[in-house]
Amino acid sequence: MKPSELRQLIREEIDLFFKENRYSLEDELVLTNEIILSELLDPTDYYSFEGSKGFYIYKDNNGDEFFVRLTYQSSDNKPYFELKTGWFDESGKPKYEPSIPPYSPKASGVYLQKRSNTVAKIFKDEIIPFFKQQNLSDIMVIKPISLSRARFSRMLINNFVSKDEFNIDLENLTITKNETLRT
Repeated sequence: MKPSELRQLIREEIDLFFKENRYSLEDELVLTNEIILSELLDPTDYYSFEGSKGFYIYKDNNGDEFFVRLTYQSSDNKPYFELKTGWFDESGKPKYEPSIPPYSPKASGVYLQKRSNTVAKIFKDEIIPFFKQQNLSDIMVIKPISLSRARFSRMLINNFVSKDEFNIDLENLTITKNETLRT
């Protein structure tokens, strides 16, 4: 994507957003950042990570520990998997907001692109293959906690989920196995 195309996309997305939402500079800056992150995802530039079966951990350059997990939600009438991302606080508890650990004196948004790339790499190479192979549920849902994370989630799905193998609902951020994958 050319820089002029990216600038045009950002302007269009921001204009569309503020047609339905009250203007705020903070929202504009966050949205701009999230558009850039999601449009420029590069799963070849990532932090090393470890894990399996839907639970992955990685550390950024500051040593802050983050996770990507696929949780199985079995208590509903229709079981599903939910994709979650976050970080661990000082006591080891998972946290989802804010996106950068505020307790860390080293915490920084500087490495946000590489953290986003790492999430993309894990989603593409670990989460989707695991979801395809398991037989507990045919449904994966992403429930973002902000509008900017919703856009990032849509970009993950658009860039890394096969439309031949899955039915995709971008409005509800739901991925469902096609008949050929169901067991």
